[in-house]
Amino acid sequence: MRQPGARLLLALGALCPLIACRSQGRSSPYAAADASAAAREAAVASAAAAKPRPQPSAMPVRAATFPEGPLLAIDAGKGVGPIRIGANVATIERLMGVPCEVKTAEVCRYIVRAVEFDLKNGIADRIVVHRHDRPAGPDASGRPQVYGVFNGVIPPGVAMGMVPSAVTEFLGKPTSTEPVTTPNDFNTIERDTYPGMVLEFDRYTNGKVLLGGVVIARK
Repeated sequence: MRQPGARLLLALGALCPLIACRSQGRSSPYAAADASAAAREAAVASAAAAKPRPQPSAMPVRAATFPEGPLLAIDAGKGVGPIRIGANVATIERLMGVPCEVKTAEVCRYIVRAVEFDLKNGIADRIVVHRHDRPAGPDASGRPQVYGVFNGVIPPGVAMGMVPSAVTEFLGKPTSTEPVTTPNDFNTIERDTYPGMVLEFDRYTNGKVLLGGVVIARK
């Protein structure tokens, strides 16, 4: 004869499979909530992926922030360093030590070294020196470029980027001064003429006026 405890164990054993079957057939409320949350996250991720991202604006290609190449003293009416007005492109490239970065029938331009040689019939007819960060036109991919640092001064010590009062202290007063009122790529606001050269003063991004360019032509 079976004991009452044994009968109870048999009854529980018979009930367990039945409970398991019913549990498997019934959906859990927690599982449904998890599925709903996962669906919402997937929808948000899909919408974010479909939304076009804003494209960054084209920033200027930064040139060197230190001078490179030969030291080129600006010689009014004559040239820069050993490169004279009247030199051909082969001579310019030999004395600069590297080929022109931009070479056309009209110009031999060095963007990193911030100097360009305007050509006429294949020879230098005018030389332009630029301050650091002056716009230098687009590169091959269309991105804007800026000039590097010119390795030289106007003797005895006028450097690109100096304020007008410091320039006048070294060079004296110009023979003439021309205000520039028309908009231009360099934001030049004044041109001062000295024998053999014209000094261009730009308004920089911080609002200060500084020496932005020197145009050297025959006297």
